[in-house]
Amino acid sequence: MERIDITKEIDREKRMLEKGNERFLNRQESNKRLTTQENPHNLVKEALPRVSKEILLLINTEKEKGKGRKCKWIDDLDTIDPDILSYIGLNTFFECVSQGLTRTSCLTRIGKRIELESYSIELTKFDSKLAKRIERQVMKEHSSEIYRIDALKNIAGKEGFKPERWSKDRKTRAATPIYDAVLNASHVFEEWDESEPRKTKKKVGLTAEASALLAKLDFDSSWNEPMLAPMIVKPRPWKDIDTGCYRHPKLAAHVPLVRAATPEQKQAIRNQIRTSKELPLYIQALNALQETPLEINKDMLHVVKWCWENGKAPAKFPLKDYIEYPDKHDNWDELTDEQKKGIRLDIKSIRIKNREIDGARAVMQQDLATADELSNFEEFYLGWNMDFRSRVYPVSFFNYHRDDHVKSLFLLKEKSKITKDNVAWLAIHLANTGDFDRISKGTLEERIEWVNQNHIMIYSCGVDYEGSYEIWSKADKPFQFLSACICYANWCDNPDNCWTGLPIAIDGTNSGVQHYSASSLSRSEGKLVNLTADVKNPQDVYQKVADNVVKKLEQNKEKDELAKLWLDFGINRSICKRNTMCFGYSSKRYGFADQIYEDLMKPIEDKVLRGIIKEHPFGDKNEQKQAARYLANINYDVIRNLLKSVTQGMEFFQECCDVLSKEGKPMRFKTPTDFPVIQRYNKWNKKRVRIFLHDRVAGIKKRSLVTLRERNKSKIDSKKARSAVSPNVIHSLDASHLLMTVLHCRSYGVKSFFVVHDSFATVIDHTWTMFHCVRSTFVDMYKDWCLYEDMKDQVAQQLNDPMKITTIKIPEKGTLNLEEVRNSDYCFS
Repeated sequence: MERIDITKEIDREKRMLEKGNERFLNRQESNKRLTTQENPHNLVKEALPRVSKEILLLINTEKEKGKGRKCKWIDDLDTIDPDILSYIGLNTFFECVSQGLTRTSCLTRIGKRIELESYSIELTKFDSKLAKRIERQVMKEHSSEIYRIDALKNIAGKEGFKPERWSKDRKTRAATPIYDAVLNASHVFEEWDESEPRKTKKKVGLTAEASALLAKLDFDSSWNEPMLAPMIVKPRPWKDIDTGCYRHPKLAAHVPLVRAATPEQKQAIRNQIRTSKELPLYIQALNALQETPLEINKDMLHVVKWCWENGKAPAKFPLKDYIEYPDKHDNWDELTDEQKKGIRLDIKSIRIKNREIDGARAVMQQDLATADELSNFEEFYLGWNMDFRSRVYPVSFFNYHRDDHVKSLFLLKEKSKITKDNVAWLAIHLANTGDFDRISKGTLEERIEWVNQNHIMIYSCGVDYEGSYEIWSKADKPFQFLSACICYANWCDNPDNCWTGLPIAIDGTNSGVQHYSASSLSRSEGKLVNLTADVKNPQDVYQKVADNVVKKLEQNKEKDELAKLWLDFGINRSICKRNTMCFGYSSKRYGFADQIYEDLMKPIEDKVLRGIIKEHPFGDKNEQKQAARYLANINYDVIRNLLKSVTQGMEFFQECCDVLSKEGKPMRFKTPTDFPVIQRYNKWNKKRVRIFLHDRVAGIKKRSLVTLRERNKSKIDSKKARSAVSPNVIHSLDASHLLMTVLHCRSYGVKSFFVVHDSFATVIDHTWTMFHCVRSTFVDMYKDWCLYEDMKDQVAQQLNDPMKITTIKIPEKGTLNLEEVRNSDYCFS
């Protein structure tokens, strides 16, 4: 039987490779413009310096003629960067090859783009601020190059900029040397004759060598994009950095142990593996996660399909149907300019939202197809790997780290019986996922009592999801709540013999603040995130922030209209939650404003577009952003004052990072699991080649601008390193706690794990074990260990002058007794 399963898995993995190949080829087929395909783009990038050098030689040769007659194109080309001219030529050649165009067409297109570059230069001389403003506007409002050019010239003309239009001859003359340089120096293109009766056309094409290379590159790329999926047999255990979790060698080669690891980090991990008698702790824990068998929750698969097919969209469930555009206005000419502008903005917003819906449709179809396939197997597994901080993630796209409706499709294969000793955990899980009237912030006893009082409602949801849609759809996590309701109903119907694989989750209060508080032994902040055992009710740091924000708004409401607007709207913990979570990850005022706009303003705007509400309470987009910035400033001041140990901890990490950056060294440290973290952010040697109104890039990694760049291995990007160090350290601690908890639980017989960073779940009969293990692991991790002293020692060992670290002060310690964590009901609940 095992042999048959492995054979099936190998067949599935071959299909993953084939599907990746098919997806790539379909994308290539639908994308006729070679210039927007990756491999032709790579050929452009490789040929660009040669063609640029040839163009520069042509220009210099012409300029050195002295008093002799010069070609007319010299004045037009001499002001333009040769790299830009090279890119225009190569880019246009690829377009003409893909569309089968003639030499004349190629020259015409090159000439038009050179004229546009010249136009850009002259516009900048005319008014540099105007030039930047218009370019930003047309790039934002128009995706078509033609519309961008028209819009640009219309706006510039109204501002008084009306340069001489180039004649066709002038364009062709300017294009000719570029055309010649591409043919002579690119080694990619050639002319060929297409003969027709009484006529021969000169066309441009790829050389035989370039064509063969492109075909090979496309073939290689198509096999570099496998569609990774869950496995129907246990993944291969990790034994080295490149063993992969899949059985097929080609597929396994696409899955590294550590995502985006630097060469130094790979070598450090490999050395640990080869010099130790047993695998490092972090690999042991990763293998334990991979060994957890799962199955599809068929009940919830029916629910998700029903919601999708019937256009139901609870919480963040994706929309299936397009948002309709507003009716055509018969009295358009009678509308004011402001009204017309509002209608155009609405149409634009709807267009963007409908594009998002297109993407959601494709993802949903893929998810449902994968769930349908896996539902035919008794069990399946997820392969796992980690990022450079040791944070763990499932390898396949279909996994339970995603949205609520996807997460609800997973059950643990292992089943445990619901008994009088563990049924309370089902009630707590129901209260947490439903969170009606914020019951998840009540005591454990209050959550259990809430379920008892709402027995009829919960049972009715469990037996009739269609009839009870208006109830369960309003839960905080509607699909996970409904899944728990179904389990609850099954238990009610068969209380003496009900078995379930429902993952029962216990979540951290705010893991970032918890780690900072434990490191500084801050009792006041530890209490806010439930690390103390002297409270009868669970503490809520997000609500504490919200309460303080309201106080500040109340103080400002008489003198500030925005303060009154926010008070009228209502400040709650949800509005302040993400800002509070991200503060310890170096998020500042500007980032706070972006978060408020994304999390609050945009969803309200979606409701306006869908006609659910009439108007946005914060006005138009500019007013929304202004309101978001206003609240962000208040949130930042409140959080910074409330979480002082977090502020001190961040500053400590940043100072350590700074002293290493000054010596040109990356931040390196080992986590409590002995995982070697190497935070390397290097500067780039780069040259921006701005192709006016174009989107393509001739860069190594980036595609937003035409940028030639390569990593400068000797220069550290100190600014980026400084901003990233705090989140990287805290995420590595979070990951260490998770990995150590998995191994601790395993030593007590727990075999099934369902984990998402600071959320821990297993089968209901092992929840008490996990409840205690997650706490004792946290205590053991920080007991007799000072993060800051250890970090300071590690940094000192890396410095040429260790004395530089002596000026950095370790954050002051408080009076928190870590042993209290063992008896805290709410630090993970």
